[in-house]
Amino acid sequence: MSRGFSGVPGNIQAMMKQAQKMQQQLEKLQQDSTQITAEGSAGGGMVVAVANAKSQLVSVTVAKDVVNPDDIGMLQDLFVAAANEALSKAQETLKAEMSKVTGGASIPGMF
Repeated sequence: MSRGFSGVPGNIQAMMKQAQKMQQQLEKLQQDSTQITAEGSAGGGMVVAVANAKSQLVSVTVAKDVVNPDDIGMLQDLFVAAANEALSKAQETLKAEMSKVTGGASIPGMF
């Protein structure tokens, strides 16, 4: 049996290589997070928002039928609801991708 520091069993070099590989994968995921997108909708699909995992709104689509100059408040509410749903889904997708890399371990300070 190989021994690490202070007589602790284990292969420290293999653990270090694995940690380095995980770090590289997490860095790549962080760089690619603008490519991870999710869609949210409101009003039965009348307003659709797309956001990325960097918490950025990418696009908003509004159906003509929902635009009513006499009820701007409703349109604003639909925008907020669709954007929040898209942002939430994008973050969930990012967490799932991170979990694949980390094997489910939570790493504080990542994303």
